[in-house]
Amino acid sequence: MRKLLSAVALFLMPAWALAAVNEQVANAPAEQVDTIYVVIFGVLFFGLIIMFFVWMWWDSKKKKPD
Repeated sequence: MRKLLSAVALFLMPAWALAAVNEQVANAPAEQVDTIYVVIFGVLFFGLIIMFFVWMWWDSKKKKPD
């Protein structure tokens, strides 16, 4: 039974790819975003990642070796 189900999924994959190539799949329009919001997100995202590693470094520096 498992072999049959896996074979059915493998036979359906080319059909899904063909449908995507023929654009039979409905494509939603992409919404445009102002550049300033992308920049703000990037600064906050990478800033928080950097601050996390700084905090980890600072915390390990405060611990005294045994």
